[in-house]
Amino acid sequence: MEVVVKRIDAQGRLHLPKELREKLGDEVIIVDLGDRIEVLPRKKADLRRFFDSVEVEELKDWEELKRGLWE
Repeated sequence: MEVVVKRIDAQGRLHLPKELREKLGDEVIIVDLGDRIEVLPRKKADLRRFFDSVEVEELKDWEELKRGLWE
């Protein structure tokens, strides 16, 4: 584990080193834990694991199906 001290600039931005950006990807989840934050990679869900696990008579709204699977 590496510890790096960074300053927040006048616009409220925090620069992440290139190595972290490459590891975390283009989107991250920031979790406020009160006395600290966690920055987690946001990974796209592989919904293929749910294939054949849900009975669907007719697929009209793909987004609605995805929301239902997430719930």
